[in-house]
Amino acid sequence: MDHNPIAIRVFDAGAKAYQDAFMDTTLYHDSFDLFCNAIEGRNAEVLELACGPGNITRYLLNKRPDLRILGTDLAPNMLDLARSNNAHAEFQLLDARAIGSLGRSFDAIMCGFCLPYLTPNEAKTLIRDAAAALRPKGVLYLSTMEDDPEKSGFKPSSSGKGEAAYIQFYRAEFLADALYASGFTWLDLSRKVYTGRNGEIVSDVLIVAKK
Repeated sequence: MDHNPIAIRVFDAGAKAYQDAFMDTTLYHDSFDLFCNAIEGRNAEVLELACGPGNITRYLLNKRPDLRILGTDLAPNMLDLARSNNAHAEFQLLDARAIGSLGRSFDAIMCGFCLPYLTPNEAKTLIRDAAAALRPKGVLYLSTMEDDPEKSGFKPSSSGKGEAAYIQFYRAEFLADALYASGFTWLDLSRKVYTGRNGEIVSDVLIVAKK
């Protein structure tokens, strides 16, 4: 079953609440800095998948104003917020599973917390597509919630309101295998463990890899 249409409805309806809750990306700044520092040259072209309200976009442009970012998402209301939060980036509607439809290559790809809304097979395909879209020495950033995949399922929003979205959990080893299979090498793998908004312990895995 394709759970993507449900995720689109959830994020489109909750775009403003998501912005209010997650514009502060301080927890991940060290990993974003590694990503920015790994991108070689000036005026590099960056594709951002599932950009949401442009919270990561804003940090990247503050860190590297020279970056030429194309932000993409499938929730129109998220794109509207991203445009209002980032006057110097380009945004368009795009399914993260359709990178190839852009017909372009990039120096870096940012994929922050898109994987929880993809199946494992779709995640592998995204990594392969990212490798194909990246120029030599291109950089890929992946972040996702790490847990036993058997715990995947429909999860309510942190507010408890609206539809529940299907959340897919991953192990870092699964992502490592997919990255190696697509020709990536490691730059960094780190984790952030914290208490979530519902009081549960959350572990995020953050990966920066290079083609």
